Amino acid sequence: MYIFAAFDHGDFLEIAIADLTRIGLTRKSILAVPLNKTTRKISVFDRMYRADGVSVLDGAALLGTVCMVLGVIFGSVLLWGPIIWGLLGLIAGGGVGLAADWIITTRSTRADQRNNPIPVVLLVRCAESQVETVERILEEHHALALARHQEMPAVSQ
Repeated sequence: MYIFAAFDHGDFLEIAIADLTRIGLTRKSILAVPLNKTTRKISVFDRMYRADGVSVLDGAALLGTVCMVLGVIFGSVLLWGPIIWGLLGLIAGGGVGLAADWIITTRSTRADQRNNPIPVVLLVRCAESQVETVERILEEHHALALARHQEMPAVSQ
């Protein structure tokens, strides 16, 4: 019987492995595999089939609209008129909003990547009589997820 468990890399994983060896499992029947972290690239546009939920155009649209309205309002008394000042406000506000949203999004993405621990998948091979004990030990040591898999019988030809 195979038991799969997901852990955060840390002390609980080490203690769980030590407890599993205390109940009679050998080091050959325990496999811990740390997963590699992937980096997420930020895109300006979300596509139909690849939307990550992080949109950088929201700030640009909001600040561009506000600056455009202010440009039209105050442009009615200024030299170039409301249309030119509205367009200048739209361009300036959109650029500043895009830059600010880009900086905020990249900083929060980097902070999320630093704060998330590296996940580890633990694979334990044990007899059917030890399954309940192994699962109890893994749950006590804060396993994020557990799964069982029945061994397939060998096919003779």
